[in-house]
Amino acid sequence: MTELFCHEGNVGEFNAALRDHPDLRAFAAAFHQAGLIDGLRGARLRPADAQRPENLQGATPVLSDAAESRLADLWWRRSQEGAQA
Repeated sequence: MTELFCHEGNVGEFNAALRDHPDLRAFAAAFHQAGLIDGLRGARLRPADAQRPENLQGATPVLSDAAESRLADLWWRRSQEGAQA
């Protein structure tokens, strides 16, 4: 497999490649069902041993404004629960 970057123009190809990795697909589905991501736009699939450019050593999710808002709301609720304890 070569590196595959998910974007609007290759959603079908990306999803087909993702089907070859059921654990990763289930992981992404769990995030989606929890409302933490709206999709996999910006995700990359690559062999684990592939060389990575230095600026791509970590994960940088591409989230919609709605997903960012849900994460901020979740953080706020958790911080308020901790403050009441």
